Amino acid sequence: MTEAYVKQSIQNNIATIEFFHPEQNSLPGTVLAELAKTITETGQNEAVKVIVLKSGGDRTFCAGASFDELRAV
Repeated sequence: MTEAYVKQSIQNNIATIEFFHPEQNSLPGTVLAELAKTITETGQNEAVKVIVLKSGGDRTFCAGASFDELRAV
């Protein structure tokens, strides 16, 4: 099974931020925090004019919060 990740690339003043979590691309707190950090840092880069958010999954863009974490609350 593939591990969760957030990765970024910048080309021609366009930043692409891709995120993935194997559970239907849900966003557990750790992935959400890394995604927010990456978006913030990218937004502060003066060379970046556009930010594209992309899902690394093949079916779901984002399933929302992690159900397992919500049940634990």
